[in-house]
Amino acid sequence: MTEQEIEEQPYGWVIVAIATIFLALGFGSNVTVPILVKPFEQEFGWNRAAISMAYTALTIGAAAGGLFWGTLSDKIGAKHIATFGIVMLSGALMLIGQQDQLWAIYLLYFVIGGFGFACLFTPLLALTGLWFSRRKGLALGIVTAGGAIGQGVMPVLFQMMISMSSWQDALFYLGLGYLIIMIPMVFFLRAPPVLVDSSEIVGQSDSNLWGLPHRITIPWLAFAGIFCCICMAVPIVHLVPLAVGLSMSPETAASLMFTLMVSGTFGRLFFGSLADRIGGLYTYLAASLMQTVMVFWFSQTDSLFLLHIISAVFGFGFSGVMTSLLICGREAAPIRIAGFTASVVSGTAWIGMGIGSYQGGYFFDLTGNYAWSYGNAAIAGMINLVIVVSLIWFRRSRAGSLDSGQFQPAK
Repeated sequence: MTEQEIEEQPYGWVIVAIATIFLALGFGSNVTVPILVKPFEQEFGWNRAAISMAYTALTIGAAAGGLFWGTLSDKIGAKHIATFGIVMLSGALMLIGQQDQLWAIYLLYFVIGGFGFACLFTPLLALTGLWFSRRKGLALGIVTAGGAIGQGVMPVLFQMMISMSSWQDALFYLGLGYLIIMIPMVFFLRAPPVLVDSSEIVGQSDSNLWGLPHRITIPWLAFAGIFCCICMAVPIVHLVPLAVGLSMSPETAASLMFTLMVSGTFGRLFFGSLADRIGGLYTYLAASLMQTVMVFWFSQTDSLFLLHIISAVFGFGFSGVMTSLLICGREAAPIRIAGFTASVVSGTAWIGMGIGSYQGGYFFDLTGNYAWSYGNAAIAGMINLVIVVSLIWFRRSRAGSLDSGQFQPAK
């Protein structure tokens, strides 16, 4: 059975709905770190580089855990892995509120990334991609839009919870709410018919939609992902602290993240649909270009109106980057390693997120402003663009070689 022979089933949209909610909550847990920057500074006196390391610990966990859980999902499916991840994610959130030592907070955010979020992210994205062929870009766009919704709504909701009680209580009730919402839904996850009915055939095939060796193209995509996510991590982690540093209230600062992620929700739908028309790689290039052009300007204004405009445009572009990168991985790899491929591509991207988050805090502590932090993000974005353009050139030149009969496509 080849990619083109997959028949899309209506139940695939149930999988999309569940995966969208799970990613909204999963990504929402990740952006608790930016909201905790100010409370941690005030209560413990920790600097921003040290606090930002909590997000770096999460991304290291997400990178390492994603590789393991994504690969395992190719063998045992997503349901059991997701159930384990929900329990670990919820429990870690509740425990963070009981800590007053940085090392313990780092450890718990590592658990959130490696044993919670990673159990949801790569297995569910791989599962969603396997339910669709003709409309996989739209399906993955919807699911990843859930991540943008979570990243937009959670800062506002979490800040409100802190304002009404304390950051400790807010974390406890957040974790408890996650457990109550997600556990009943996990029982509706189901393997796609192509894996149930044709696992032996699928397991023997190396065919992919690019017709190129995935052992070359997947590492290439993963390398690009590092730099694209160094670029995007700085606003995600440091936009709220930047705005608070401009004498805005925490609620106003959180509204910028809300604007960024609401725009990102539409961006992921747009770029997901665009990928179905022009392919994932060209879509990834377009989204990366928008992200790179906008990122530096966050540090160049103190106008709330302009920051909302920059947030909206950046959010629309950045959201399409990760969606398109995952679609590229789905196109470039055979079905039999869909989970492994998603984990490799997203894992290296999470490494980039960790680097971007830490360097953002480090250069702020060093200089007292965010100009270098956001400038380095723009440089990383440019490197990503060079890598993507090189991959496009490779694909086109290899296609020319195939047409002339010099090479044979992967079977």
